[in-house]
Amino acid sequence: MPYVQIRVSVPLQKEQIEKLAAEAMNSISLIPGKSAPVTMAEVIDDCNLYFGTTDGGPCAMVDVMANNSPDAEALKAYSRHMCQTLVEVAGIPMHRIYIKHHGYPEWHTGKMFI
Repeated sequence: MPYVQIRVSVPLQKEQIEKLAAEAMNSISLIPGKSAPVTMAEVIDDCNLYFGTTDGGPCAMVDVMANNSPDAEALKAYSRHMCQTLVEVAGIPMHRIYIKHHGYPEWHTGKMFI
């Protein structure tokens, strides 16, 4: 049950936001045992995010949270894909993107309690 939060320092059009969300969810299958139907994505554009200086250069932070601790190579593949997507969709240079992964042993959807 992954949750992917994408924060970018640039304003985006609705189509760009939807493309980033779709890529975050659909490419989650690069991580074994993860799939789009149980992935939640959030895209926050035009936020006060700075990288190295406060000059307003474009940058991004991607936070990937999932149950358990996925394989490091799979996380690299997902990170690589999301970086390429941010370059293509939002015009953010690859060297100005941070990606952070969190593994949680106890992570559930509301459906698991009904």
